[in-house]
Amino acid sequence: MRALVTGASGFVGGHLCEHLVTEGDHVVGLSATGRWPADLGHLGQSVRIEQLDLIATAEDTLADLIGRERPEVIYHLAAQSNPQQSVADPRGTWTTNLGATLNLLEAVKASGQKPRVIVVGTGTSYGDPAPEFIPVREDCPLRPNNPYAASKAAVDLLGIQHHLGHKTDVVIARPFNHAGPRQSPRYVLAALAAQVAAVETGQKECVEVGNLDVTRDFTDVRDVVRGYRLLAARGQAGEIYNLGSGRGTRILDALDHLRSLASRPIPVRVDPARVRPVDLPYLIADPGKLRAAVGWEPEYSIEQTLADMLESCRGARAGAGT
Repeated sequence: MRALVTGASGFVGGHLCEHLVTEGDHVVGLSATGRWPADLGHLGQSVRIEQLDLIATAEDTLADLIGRERPEVIYHLAAQSNPQQSVADPRGTWTTNLGATLNLLEAVKASGQKPRVIVVGTGTSYGDPAPEFIPVREDCPLRPNNPYAASKAAVDLLGIQHHLGHKTDVVIARPFNHAGPRQSPRYVLAALAAQVAAVETGQKECVEVGNLDVTRDFTDVRDVVRGYRLLAARGQAGEIYNLGSGRGTRILDALDHLRSLASRPIPVRVDPARVRPVDLPYLIADPGKLRAAVGWEPEYSIEQTLADMLESCRGARAGAGT
C-alpha cells in the first residue's frame, strides 16, 4: 500500500513506519520537524519524511501534497497526546488535535483522492465507566475528564461527520494505553523503566512513584501499529474500533516485574508530585469488534513489553555515556 503517516517522527509513528516498511508498503512521513530523531535514523533509508505542520499549513497546500503522493491510506497520528500536558495547555491541545484533523480531512476532500484515513482517537475518552460497561465496548458513553480525552472524542465525531457528510473513507481506532521501546518517560511505564535503569547504574537512589493502585489495559505499541494496518486493509468505513489487549495490568504489578528484572535491589519512594489529581482507577478494553473484523490478537505479553522497555532504557543510557 502507498501510505502517508502524520506524526511520523513520534513514538507510535516511528513504530508504525517500521511495521509498514517491513510489510512492503511505500511510506511517506509528515512531521513538524521534518527530520528523524536519532533513534529513528535508520528509517531515513526507507521512508521519506517531509516537514509539514498540519495547523500552520494551508489546506490547498496539504491537498496538493495528497494529490502528488496519491496515498491509498493516511494514518493520522499527529497529536498532542499527553493528558497532563493537556491540563496545562487545553487550548493548545484542542487546536492541535481537533484543528489538525479538520485541516487534514478537508484537504483530503479537496485533493480529489480517495484514501482511507485511519483517525486515531483514545480509549481514555470513555472516562471512568460504570462497572456495567467494563470491559469497555465501543457503545460505552463517552465521559472524558481531561482536555486530551475530550479533544480526541471530538476528533472521533469529526471523522464520523466527514464520512457521513462527504463520503470520506474514515476508520476510527480507539487505542487504550500502549507502551514499548523508545516511549517518552512522560508516560507511566516508560517512566518506571527509565528510573529502574537509572537506579541500576547508580544515577538515582530510588524509583519515585505516584499512585500505583491503578489498573490499565496496556498494549505493546508493536501490536497497536499492526492493528492500524489491519484496519487500513479490512476495517469498515465509518466504524469505530477499540484497540486494546482486553487484559488489565496494575501499575504496582508492572513495577514489581521491572524490579524483578533489575541487576540490583530497587528502592521505591512515593512522590506526592507524581500523584495525579484526576486518575481513572480501572479501564479495560473489549477488543471483540476489532478481533471479529480483522482477526487482530496481541502478540506481546506485558512481561515482554516491560523487558524490552527496560532493555531499551539501558541501551539509551549506555549510548549517552551514563
